[in-house]
Amino acid sequence: MFVKSLSECSSVNVKKTPAASMTSFLILVVMATLNLALAGYKTRCDVVRALRAQGVPDGDMRDWLCLVDNESKFKYDATYINPNNRGTDNGIFQMNSRYHCDRPSGYSGTKCWKLNTDGCQDTCSSFLDSDISNDANCAVRVKTCGGFNKWAAWRDKCKGKNLAGNSAYNYSDC
Repeated sequence: MFVKSLSECSSVNVKKTPAASMTSFLILVVMATLNLALAGYKTRCDVVRALRAQGVPDGDMRDWLCLVDNESKFKYDATYINPNNRGTDNGIFQMNSRYHCDRPSGYSGTKCWKLNTDGCQDTCSSFLDSDISNDANCAVRVKTCGGFNKWAAWRDKCKGKNLAGNSAYNYSDC
C-alpha cells in the first residue's frame, strides 16, 4: 500500500544516526557528481559504433576519433558560436549551421555538389541530442565530399600526426 500523506510518514519511527545521515549524504553527492560528469558525453566506442554503422572503414577510425576529441571532447551537445557570423558548430562532430544543418532544402543523398550546396537534411538541434547516428551520417557524407580538411580541429591537431601511437585513439576494444 502506498503512503497517502506526510502525516502517515511521520508516524513511522526511524532513528537516524549521524553516521547514517552522513553516509546517505555522501552517496547522494557521489551520484549527483557522476550524473553531472557523464551528462552529454559519448564514449570512444559509442562514436566508433556510430561511424561503423555508416560504413566507415577502420583505417579512418583514428582520424575520426581525433577529430571528435578535438572538436567536441566527445560531448554530443557541444556548441560553438564562430566569430564574424560564421555560424554555430553543433554536436559531437561540430556540424556548422551555415553549411550542414537547418538548411531549407537539406539533402539526404550522396551527390557532393548537392550536399555542398544544400547541406544535410537535419536540424542543428538534432545534432545536440544523445542519438549521434544522424550526426555520423551527415559527418561521413561531408567527409566523403571534402575530406577531413572541412574540420579546422582535424587540420590543426590531427593531420599528419602519428595517431596510431596515441592510445586515446585506440578503438580495438570497441
